[in-house]
Amino acid sequence: MSSEMMGLVKHEPESCWYSYTLFAPDHGQSAYLIDMEGKVVHEWRLPGVHFAELLSNGNLLYDTRFAREYPRGIQECDWEGREAWFYECRIHHDAQRLENGNTIMLNHENIYNPAVYRGVCTKNTVALEVTPEKEIVWLWHSDRHIQELEDLLGIDFPREEMDWTHTNTVQVLPENESGRRDNRFREGNVLISHRNLDTIAVIDRESHRIVWAWGPGELDYQHTANMLPNGHVLLFDNGPHRDHSRVLEVDPLSGGIVWEFKDDPPQEMHAKYLSGQQRLPNGNTFICAGGTEDGRLLEVTPEGEVVWDYRNPLADRAKGRRMIYRAYRYPAEQIEPML
Repeated sequence: MSSEMMGLVKHEPESCWYSYTLFAPDHGQSAYLIDMEGKVVHEWRLPGVHFAELLSNGNLLYDTRFAREYPRGIQECDWEGREAWFYECRIHHDAQRLENGNTIMLNHENIYNPAVYRGVCTKNTVALEVTPEKEIVWLWHSDRHIQELEDLLGIDFPREEMDWTHTNTVQVLPENESGRRDNRFREGNVLISHRNLDTIAVIDRESHRIVWAWGPGELDYQHTANMLPNGHVLLFDNGPHRDHSRVLEVDPLSGGIVWEFKDDPPQEMHAKYLSGQQRLPNGNTFICAGGTEDGRLLEVTPEGEVVWDYRNPLADRAKGRRMIYRAYRYPAEQIEPML
């Protein structure tokens, strides 16, 4: 894409949710907050970042997995970039600050488990929750639950990849309509996304067992699954093995797709990797098609109309990379008092 087409490409104010957008160019050293016109209103200079989110206290939570000459872990910094909390670990792909102040995250561990990968050491995902004092209060190892997945889905997973799940999402379920009807989706259980298995799943927090799974045959290397208040799961279905990406809203009780967004034509949005989405208070959906070469962010209506379209021009502190792993929208009333 030419430089003339970078930055804000489209904005229909009357159809958009007035808010601010946070994103960090992948493998970069800055996180940016932009307004609806695409103007940078705040920048955090960081040692390195893959994903970042803004907390309710105005601090930034981000990972240092790709930081240069800095310990790997999850860090919280204030509005000026000063460290407020740091947990050193083998962080990867996702973390969530919980209402009780704890942090749930994904970590890597090296294991030898012939049931997962025969004959060699395997990179395995661990989900863990830590207190502000860095005490581990919940721990889940993905390799111990492969049989549960296979039993639920009625399939056998291949054993050819060392990074066999490539888990990219962990979310503690909020109160939701599906949870009121089915105990598997109750508040406090944990939703994960195993990208390499084309599978999203729910973990029962108390028993640690996987109690629901969905995706093989429908998904293709998905990202950022999250439970909505209506009890549906929203996710970005990347589609590296087809010619387009899409955003899906899935009813976990029926397994049916109740809403889908594809660009027109579909090939215009093909983010083979990275990416995510967020349902906005006005019913629109904010989409980070960040795996495209131009790092595209967009807002679409329930009818599929693109009403805001932005292409990342801020690649100077990310070795020229425009791609974006995650992006989030925040309400004006949260952001403007801090500006």
